[in-house]
Amino acid sequence: MLVITYELNGSEKEKTYNAASDFVGAQLKEVPDLPDYYHVVKATVDGEEINLDDKTISGLFNYLNK
Repeated sequence: MLVITYELNGSEKEKTYNAASDFVGAQLKEVPDLPDYYHVVKATVDGEEINLDDKTISGLFNYLNK
């Protein structure tokens, strides 16, 4: 399970996907689930936190799409 905590207008929001591949697929749509520029506060895969160099949705996508 992928859990993304991101910042939007000064507040934290959370989006959950059953698998990281579901997030990657959703971001490849013509209108992605989350804009690339959103700031990622925290992201976990199966409870393990991901250490991102680029803390944006785009950075998370690139990390998971390797």
